[in-house]
Amino acid sequence: MNCLDVRRALGAEPARRGPEIEAHLGGCAACARHAVELARLDGIMLRALRVPVPDVAQLPLIAPAPPRTMRWALAAGLAATALLAGVLWSVYPREALATALVGHMPHEPEARLRTDLPATPAALAAALAGSGVSLDPAAPRVTYAMSCLFRLRRVPHLVVQTDAGPMTVMVLTREHVSGREDFNEGGYRGVITPARHGSLAVLAPAGTAAAAVDATLARVTAALHYAD
Repeated sequence: MNCLDVRRALGAEPARRGPEIEAHLGGCAACARHAVELARLDGIMLRALRVPVPDVAQLPLIAPAPPRTMRWALAAGLAATALLAGVLWSVYPREALATALVGHMPHEPEARLRTDLPATPAALAAALAGSGVSLDPAAPRVTYAMSCLFRLRRVPHLVVQTDAGPMTVMVLTREHVSGREDFNEGGYRGVITPARHGSLAVLAPAGTAAAAVDATLARVTAALHYAD
């Protein structure tokens, strides 16, 4: 199993590990750290969900107002739900962001085509709508522009044509990273870096030179304008 297969399996069932997964974790420090973080997240989620709530079937059908204990229980349940949502967004393992980006790529195979035909202004505007981001006309030629659902949020998914071939750019204004992260997995070489708002990711085929990815990242970063 490769890194992507292992992380997908762990994401589905963090506590279930077969021989293949264990063998991979034994030789891959990054995935081993990812497994530890997933286990920690699992524990936090379980603790957040352990809120006693009265059996609804035992409550009277008509009541002028719920008793104080019921109100406290409902409030606690809502607080637990909010806490769980916060946990999912704030402590989700950072390593999983690269895996999620790689996992998103197969859904849009046309984004990887080499072409000289630019995306239409309408398509580019639709892809950037609501993101708080605009693109300078001097940016690398964008040949694909889509507003994609990524981690339950709409994000701009752009493809720019470079001398090294097409590269994918994901503008992740709600995904925060503490520092630059380079990755090479699932057939892609990429980089995730902090941006003015959130982060920015560039992905290219695995055989692409790191310098070419860095050059594209620099050009796109200079061409993106964030609304205050």
